[in-house]
Amino acid sequence: MIVKLPPPKRKGSLSLEEALWMRRSVREYSEDPLTLEEVGQILWSAQGITRPEGYRTAPSAGALYPLEVYIHATRVEGLERGIYRYVPQEHALERVRVGDFSKEIFDLALWQYQVLEASLIVLFFAVPERTTRKYGSRGIRYILN
Repeated sequence: MIVKLPPPKRKGSLSLEEALWMRRSVREYSEDPLTLEEVGQILWSAQGITRPEGYRTAPSAGALYPLEVYIHATRVEGLERGIYRYVPQEHALERVRVGDFSKEIFDLALWQYQVLEASLIVLFFAVPERTTRKYGSRGIRYILN
């Protein structure tokens, strides 16, 4: 199942400097669900397409883009609880698994309680072959940096 996301905003109300100045870690979350627009904006900011050639918001050695973004949605309007893969080329979500996987992610995240309370968890995975195919073993360093 594919879920199209609303188009991302390309101009915000804050400058980068203001956003950096105001940035703080949050450990308590609202119980209000997120909207698809909010989720789409987060995902576009992480790996969204910025040019017809396929360039993205995040840099990548050789424009090979080994990182893939998944989400675990527990409270998102219009989404069943579950795991979804972000498809940058379509600015859409592909459903991977239905259900609540908070406990499994909690264990993998070394028991950070915030994982159990969050409406949305953003997960980054790498496909090393995309980079090592061109750069050999150095490609792993490029992914980790």
